Amino acid sequence: MNDLARRVWIVTFGALLTFVVYEVIKTVLFPHISIINSHIITVVVVAVITFFVSRYALDRYGRALAEVQRQTAITEETNRLLAGVLATMREAVVIVDSQMKIALYNEAASRIFKLPAAEAGKPGARRRLSTPTLDVANDDLEAPGDISTRAFRLTDATRDPAINDAFRRALEDKAPVELRVELLGREARSFQLNVAPLNPELAVGVFFDIDQLEKLERVRREFFANLSHELRTPLTAILAYSETLLTGAMDDPEHSTRFLDKLYKHATRMNELISNISDLSAIESGQIELALKPVNLRRTVADVVALLESRRIDGSVSITASIPTHLRAQADRTRLEQILYNLVDNAVKFNRQGGSVHISAEETEDHISIVIEDTGQGILASDLPRVFERLYRGDKSRSRKMEGSGLGLAIVKHLVQAHGGEVSAWSEVGRGSRFTFTLPVAARDATSDSITREVSSTVDA
Repeated sequence: MNDLARRVWIVTFGALLTFVVYEVIKTVLFPHISIINSHIITVVVVAVITFFVSRYALDRYGRALAEVQRQTAITEETNRLLAGVLATMREAVVIVDSQMKIALYNEAASRIFKLPAAEAGKPGARRRLSTPTLDVANDDLEAPGDISTRAFRLTDATRDPAINDAFRRALEDKAPVELRVELLGREARSFQLNVAPLNPELAVGVFFDIDQLEKLERVRREFFANLSHELRTPLTAILAYSETLLTGAMDDPEHSTRFLDKLYKHATRMNELISNISDLSAIESGQIELALKPVNLRRTVADVVALLESRRIDGSVSITASIPTHLRAQADRTRLEQILYNLVDNAVKFNRQGGSVHISAEETEDHISIVIEDTGQGILASDLPRVFERLYRGDKSRSRKMEGSGLGLAIVKHLVQAHGGEVSAWSEVGRGSRFTFTLPVAARDATSDSITREVSSTVDA
């Protein structure tokens, strides 16, 4: 608009100069022209000059108005897109002015801070009062339910001094500020706060929720710590037995046989650990494809129980099962056997002397629920949510005495989920544990009844 005014003033000055030149020429060339004729000619010239000047001004004004309308439409579209982006962002966004008043915030910010969701995405959000309050600055009594003339201040949203100081420094120093903040509510939440100046009067802060990242980082550290311990234990034993054999124990047949047996045992444990890590990595990355087909659950359980019975040295823990003969799951038989083996093997290893393990199953509308229940010592309530994590061990003093890779339950979880099922755990210290997982029901066909009649009833009912 300033450019338009400047151009119009230049054209008007040019028109005035043209009129002055015209009067000089008329006076010099026509000194004897009558006053009436002179006025008539002057009026005509002024009208023509005014016409062209006004046409020029209106044309320029029309162009400027069209540009303003175009810029307004672009601004409205940009604001609409910005509002959509802010509404869908998981990160909380807060824009604060130089007076530390909130100029704009999104819905994510309203969920984190004490800000009304109805005002999210609206510039210059105002406070809605539920009780009359006195504005000390303006001495105005604000009626309840009315929109206050005061905008939300940042201190209305959070009293955290670190957050307020970050916005203040960004506005004063005109430089970005980054810090980690922890907000206390029903549960503590950690955020990475990035504050940057938008212009001399505004600063924007984005709150990135890093709770999940910190949890994953904690799990990663624990995994590598546990993995190093699991590998160090058999490696230390292998080195010790090997050194003993090399320093003369080879000549003692009785001790050499025992040491070689220990070497084989620890090498087998390391091989199992590495194999399970490889399997888990392949399952998590989706490299393992499941060959889904109808599988008779009773027969599969019988095979797993028979395998465990043949490998167990101590038979003090009994294994029973009650599986209906007609149950058929849509599953990969090899992977299903792996799931059952890991769960039942854990139930046996962490059981008590003379304890028992019972396997049962039932069919619902769209899935089969398989339950493995034991009479062991149970799992602490604080450890129960993490039993399916890789290499996680709850009771360290007890679990270290048991052989195993510590990856069995993690493999179970991922394999069950790959089948489209769910797995859960219940436990009570002193009573035992119960692991439940689900599998899809196989489609029934005309031959299903004849197949189930051929199943061997090797599993105790």
